[in-house]
Amino acid sequence: MDNMRSWLLSPPAGYIGGMPVIKPLAGHELLLLLLQFGLLLLVARALGEAAVRLRLPSVVGELLAGFLLGPSLLGTITPGLFQALFPPEPQQFHLLEVISWLGVIMLLILTGLETDVGLIMRKGKGAAAISLGGIVVPFASGLALGWLLPQQFLGAPDKRLVFALFIGTAMSISAIPVIAKVLMEMRIIRRDIGQITLAAGMIDDTVGWILLSVVAGMAGSGQVNPATAGRALIAVVGVLAVSLTIGQRVVAAIIRVLDNQVGGESVKVTALMVLALAWGSVTHALGLEAVLGAFIVGILFGQTKRFDAQAQHSFEQVALGVFAPVFFAFAGLRVDLKALTDPLTLGVGLGVLAIAILGKFIGAYAGAKASGLGNWEALALGSGMNARGAMEIIVATIGLSLGILTPAMYSIILLVAVVTSLMAPPLLRWTLGHVELREDERERLEAEERRRSSFVGNLKRVLLPTRGGANSQIAAQLVGMMIQEEDVEVTRLYVEAVADGQRPADTAQVQRRLMRIEEHFDGIRSIVCGDGDIGSTVLTEARRGYDLLVLGATERRANGKGPLFTRFVDDIIQESSCPLLVVSARAAADPDHVEPLELRHILMPVRGLDSDRHAAEVAFSIARNRDIIVDVVHVVSAIEHTSRVEAYEAIDHAVDLGEELVNTVASLGHCMGATVHTDVLVADNPANAIIERLQRRGDLLVLSSDRRPVSQRAFFGHGTDHILRKAPCPVVVVSAASAQVSATPRS
Repeated sequence: MDNMRSWLLSPPAGYIGGMPVIKPLAGHELLLLLLQFGLLLLVARALGEAAVRLRLPSVVGELLAGFLLGPSLLGTITPGLFQALFPPEPQQFHLLEVISWLGVIMLLILTGLETDVGLIMRKGKGAAAISLGGIVVPFASGLALGWLLPQQFLGAPDKRLVFALFIGTAMSISAIPVIAKVLMEMRIIRRDIGQITLAAGMIDDTVGWILLSVVAGMAGSGQVNPATAGRALIAVVGVLAVSLTIGQRVVAAIIRVLDNQVGGESVKVTALMVLALAWGSVTHALGLEAVLGAFIVGILFGQTKRFDAQAQHSFEQVALGVFAPVFFAFAGLRVDLKALTDPLTLGVGLGVLAIAILGKFIGAYAGAKASGLGNWEALALGSGMNARGAMEIIVATIGLSLGILTPAMYSIILLVAVVTSLMAPPLLRWTLGHVELREDERERLEAEERRRSSFVGNLKRVLLPTRGGANSQIAAQLVGMMIQEEDVEVTRLYVEAVADGQRPADTAQVQRRLMRIEEHFDGIRSIVCGDGDIGSTVLTEARRGYDLLVLGATERRANGKGPLFTRFVDDIIQESSCPLLVVSARAAADPDHVEPLELRHILMPVRGLDSDRHAAEVAFSIARNRDIIVDVVHVVSAIEHTSRVEAYEAIDHAVDLGEELVNTVASLGHCMGATVHTDVLVADNPANAIIERLQRRGDLLVLSSDRRPVSQRAFFGHGTDHILRKAPCPVVVVSAASAQVSATPRS
């Protein structure tokens, strides 16, 4: 202890503040790293693009870059240049290896992002049987192969069991990226055969990474016995259990906070990478593979609605554009194809390739037939799941780094990855072309397409500015009904300042009103702002990535004079770039006694506007799975058509078009689970016809409209304006994002 104290008080030369002075990276080493990185990236990307143009997986071209720049070609033709560019010095080699490992981690993150847990659950029964066959048969054949291979192919001759288990694991892996790419190119990725192929491949990969982690744990411990395997298996189960329970909630909370407080795609991508590295460190410290942690984090982020397609695309651009190509090129750089000229190595390589292809094909085909699939579907699954691609290369890299594989065996496994990736796409295209589309499958695909383009279905964040007024409470009821089956975060924004600059007392009455708004949501995020312009505050918050801005209009004037709404509502309607949902009741109730809405009939007029679909989705989302009828109505203007030549024919034609229009909208409602009635009316004044219809039967009116700037007031159009003034029930106006947006509200 005394020696330690004196060392800290008077550290020897070469130490500063108790820390050793580390010599910086030498100029020549840095120069070589930059040249190596740039050269590998350039050649890998160029050959990858060339492979894509030849309708081959890009990984084939990127691997070829390593073969060309490595000992296989450059090292044979010009050994001096190869030695100068890639000197056999461990420190220099490891610098490039670090970049390569980042590519591995990012690839596993992407694989996790593409792993659809819901899809696996939906297709679980059939996919599990296919996956079981696609794992058991290749694993058993690979295990037997590992026992029989000559000893010179073992990295550690005293660990044949680990070697055999590793070969079995390598034979079991499928390349989801290769399979998915072919399915996407053929535009059948969402078909039943595409879904079950992906689900089976995902199960294969997930089980494969678990097996790999167990084998890696056994190899890292230096012992091969049941206790070692048991500890590794317990570690894997523990990591998965924590990840899929606590981890899912933690990831969702982190993304929600970052999205709300910071916003933007870059912060989500940063969070993804940081958590993947952190969880990869945990799995590595447990004696498992770091890639398992990255894969799990990718799955967790893929299940989070806030981490949307745009954020994933941003991450994918960096991963596939920079780091993954360097990893594949670096993998090829390690291979010396001259080793395959040795008769024994070549014979073993061809044998391993044949066993890999036949084992996966027979296993997947048998599993597909056991699941009741037809011959062509079974052939397609056997062909597709044979692709090893990037996943096999990652497995080979891990095996080499752990000392399980020799360089010759590493080259053989890379040969399997390349050949199976080359043969899978044409076989998939040929077999899938014979799988016919069934009627129930067609209906499902149409429903999924509607969901992808859905306005309500793609809502993630909703902003509700309120002071607890009656209209805001009605709006909260309607929005709560609308998003009941959706994963949407609602933010309640309360601005304490009022129009005349006076701050109201923070009374229990105001708090009770705000609490009544919260009752309509499972969870709500609250923001309280102090002094400041209310309009500016709301607009500033609305620019923080909200998908919908909900306004409870605090005033609605029934006479034809003056603005329809208050200045605050006018400003928000005109200035907001966010889609709007404006809720207004002509005779709003006392804010302290707003009764629950009793809806039996919702009237939804359609006019053929682009925003009709948004409004229809709002109406149908409120009505679905409830005892509420949505009346979809189109009103033909008699005056407009009778002014034309051949008036009666013009009206008949307009009615026919109206019938087509309401039926199209009604079909959407039926698909969403709503009860829909349709009608086409002919009236001299369409706005008055809608009001009369409401007086007979209508508890809520949902209108679609575009925002039009007119002087100093908000304006939705003359017809909508008139209906808003005269309607006897609450009205919801749904408007798409404004085309003309100012930086701040008008003063």
